[in-house]
Amino acid sequence: MKKIACVMLAAVFLSCTGNHREDLDLRTVKVDFSELEHISQSDGRIVHLETTDSSLLYDICRLDVHEDTFVVQSRSFLYTFASTGKFIGPISQKGHAGNEYLQISNVFFDDGVVGIYDFNRKALSRFNLEGRLLSVQKCDIADDGVCPFHIYPWNDGYIALNTYGGESADRKALCFLNKELTSGKSIEGRSLSTGFSTYDDMFIDANGDLLYWELLCDTLFAIDNGRLKPLLAIDFGEHALPYNVTGKDVYERVEYADKLEEHGKKLAGMARYYQRIGNKIYFSCLSPDNGILLCQYNEASGTSRLFTVDFGHRQYVTGTFFLIKDNMLYWEVRDEADLSLNPGLFVLHLDDWA
Repeated sequence: MKKIACVMLAAVFLSCTGNHREDLDLRTVKVDFSELEHISQSDGRIVHLETTDSSLLYDICRLDVHEDTFVVQSRSFLYTFASTGKFIGPISQKGHAGNEYLQISNVFFDDGVVGIYDFNRKALSRFNLEGRLLSVQKCDIADDGVCPFHIYPWNDGYIALNTYGGESADRKALCFLNKELTSGKSIEGRSLSTGFSTYDDMFIDANGDLLYWELLCDTLFAIDNGRLKPLLAIDFGEHALPYNVTGKDVYERVEYADKLEEHGKKLAGMARYYQRIGNKIYFSCLSPDNGILLCQYNEASGTSRLFTVDFGHRQYVTGTFFLIKDNMLYWEVRDEADLSLNPGLFVLHLDDWA
């Protein structure tokens, strides 16, 4: 587990954007790893996502729960499972046919409809849960400042994560797109400086408010008056990346991550999968002991709580992905006794712990 965590840290350093955080009057989320609250496995249940030759999952990148069906994205694969974990089937597949994709850039869900954006084909396809193609929209935008890589429905159109335009270009991180996907407008406030990205980068809550983040940035952003601005600063205390290292180039930071033990320091952080539910913001993060924890920040009180799951003598560990929907928590878990099995989900009612 420790080796895996170090490799992940080394890789995600490449995602740092080079937009150094200025001294802004931000609200700060203090993450205290000594104040850890424990959730008992008996308070919830584990759903084992069936492992077959046709349903193999690397990890969980996206999840939707629609009635009795789980829709799971694992990198460039998209499968449906029953709520019991039984495998149902794929939604589309890699290929060159009109109802297939070359690569999944991102996935979104809308009341039983699954959207897949394929950057290579510049096409946004929608499917029902049985895998039937409903529509295809071409993304044909001739603008040097707007080149979408991830696309999500937002307001009367879409919002998109841009692709990196090179050192000579000042391409903004996010852009607005019209509903026809024929024109767009950059969102001022933050620029891209690398081409590294992950499958999680933004969250849109029930009120249409958007959160945006970048790995190892320790800052959460929001759109305010049409501009992308810092919303929260995440403070991992003594376990954050040292200040004298953050100013170094990316290769020196990767080297630092590779030599953590030699530096005698345990790093933590890598906040991911932010979600806002009511007046609370949740995210997962890496602990100093290389475990994955869940943090809850109360925007009203300015306080934070940190959670882990006690699995007793079972060899389960939590993963980085989680989803909170309809007052239920779905948290990715792995059975370390048999890593050939698909990841599963620890399912818990929100009222039982938060």
